[in-house]
Amino acid sequence: MSVANLIEPTSYRAMPWRNGLGTTIELLKQDLPDGDGFAWRLSMAEVATDGEFSNFSGYDRTLLLLEGNGLTLDCDGVSHRLEKPLQLARFSGDEQTRAILHDGPVKDFNIMARRRHCSARVSSAIHPAESTLDVDGDILLVYAVDGGLSLSGPDISTMSIPPAHLGVVQDPARGSWLCRGASHIAVQISHHPASV
Repeated sequence: MSVANLIEPTSYRAMPWRNGLGTTIELLKQDLPDGDGFAWRLSMAEVATDGEFSNFSGYDRTLLLLEGNGLTLDCDGVSHRLEKPLQLARFSGDEQTRAILHDGPVKDFNIMARRRHCSARVSSAIHPAESTLDVDGDILLVYAVDGGLSLSGPDISTMSIPPAHLGVVQDPARGSWLCRGASHIAVQISHHPASV
């Protein structure tokens, strides 16, 4: 049965980047049982200058543009150009990645998943009257980007998620879930059987 709770912005944690060149706001993560890092993490960061990304070998990454005029990610020679809100890029944390800003600082949203433990499926919607999520993961996380929204599923009638809050549903019921209201980012985490 689905178990839902709300993470407030006051619970988010500021922490330095691994390379010391900036600060990450960590929304939520799941630590690995052996204490060797995390299985997955959701975070936000403000990027003020061009520069190298920290190395996160062993992780698959998804980055979405939240604010600003865009940036280009160069991942071992493969470019991902992000110009519109909630446009996303998927890349490997093993790749040497550099960010080139288009015109001033940006704010981005990051999802990382340790590939031998889990995978992350990421989607987003901008001011939808209603958007449908086809849920089949072990954890559903929904971030309210620029306003409040409601989330409902097969066994949850309505969960209200205020602006800048993160809704978390453990063991979500499989099937169609509905988001109504503001722009949002939805992340489904699926654990690999050997890692559970």
